[in-house]
Amino acid sequence: MKRLLTIICLLAIGSWGLQAQDLQDVLDNYFETIGQVKYLKHETMMATGKSIQQGMETDFTLWQKRPDKFRLEVDIQGATMVQVYDGEKGWYIAPWTGTTDPIELTGFQLSSMKRQADFDGLLYNAEKKGLKTELIGKEDMEGTEVYKIKQTDEEGNTYYQFIDAENYVLLKMTSIIKTGESEVEAETLFSNYKDNGGIIQAYSIEGRMNGQTINQININEVVFDVDIPDDKFIMPKKSAPVEEEQKEE
Repeated sequence: MKRLLTIICLLAIGSWGLQAQDLQDVLDNYFETIGQVKYLKHETMMATGKSIQQGMETDFTLWQKRPDKFRLEVDIQGATMVQVYDGEKGWYIAPWTGTTDPIELTGFQLSSMKRQADFDGLLYNAEKKGLKTELIGKEDMEGTEVYKIKQTDEEGNTYYQFIDAENYVLLKMTSIIKTGESEVEAETLFSNYKDNGGIIQAYSIEGRMNGQTINQININEVVFDVDIPDDKFIMPKKSAPVEEEQKEE
């Protein structure tokens, strides 16, 4: 019996070691394909392009700065929508609300913004970011064989990454974010990969909720190491309330 238990334990340990090795092999191939080593040499990035939402096409500019600062500006009918993560908190300015005062993000929106702000993505240095990462295996994704990787953060949010098993680029990420007693699931699909100085990036990004496309982003240009001052990410103060005019006596 003891010998049988020993064999079972050795098989379990060997299986875990093989799974961990397979995961590292997938990640190593992925990082080599996208040029992660070259990406690490850049401190900032600026991207410009078009955002399509509900049939309306608008211009956008995105700034990122290591390790986790993010600012997105979208031109909407002569006004500018702003979304920012400063490394600790997120905020946005929505011109359709009738004010230019910033609104602080919470819950699902904050978690989503924090994820977007990660300069290197969730797969790189995942353990240091508090993410448990495991390789689920291979599966078919609309005719393409992909590696499915599961990541869980310290808040219990789950991220599934789908990497092309032949070309080793990220094709999709599914996020399941906890919001109180419920969960919000969203999908991000990546395509139109281009080589930018040895760095392979997706130039088309589609966001989906409940299987429906919410927005489409088409990138025109990506530039590295532009000068981005830290104050670009600081949340502005809200405008002072207008004092009521004194009533005439």
